[in-house]
Amino acid sequence: MSDVFQLTGNVEFPLTIDPSVWIFDERKVKLVSLLAGELKKVDELEQYTKSVSKHWDREIVEGAKVDNSPLYATQKKEWLKESYAMPFSYFIDNSKPKNRDTEVTIETKDEEIKLPFETIYESYLAFSYNGKRIIENGPVHLYFVDGSNKETPITSIKKIIL
Repeated sequence: MSDVFQLTGNVEFPLTIDPSVWIFDERKVKLVSLLAGELKKVDELEQYTKSVSKHWDREIVEGAKVDNSPLYATQKKEWLKESYAMPFSYFIDNSKPKNRDTEVTIETKDEEIKLPFETIYESYLAFSYNGKRIIENGPVHLYFVDGSNKETPITSIKKIIL
């Protein structure tokens, strides 16, 4: 089984994606939260503005502080226990699709699946179970944001054609 998959088709930039490095990505979400339906669509600009405002207010009141906490060690322990997924929309946006009104074809080891663009755009790709990368039926498992396929995610993905 390959450790990478491709995002190709009617895109400006075809991508070869390696999910093994996503464990270090801040955009990942806990798979438990996704499957429990706890994720909400977040306005990234609003989230960024609130974060910067909070940081600015703290620096005005307390002054600048250097954070010397061993955060990486704590995070590493969590990474080795949790299951994670990555929003697929980031990668679709980076590939710059030329048409968003089409069906998307997912090529797996055994079949081809056709789904609406919006369903794929809002989906999540699980890449880690209990701190380990997905090897069996991997490299990723695709979950819909509404949780309708949480018992039977799309697995063994080789290529996604926009």
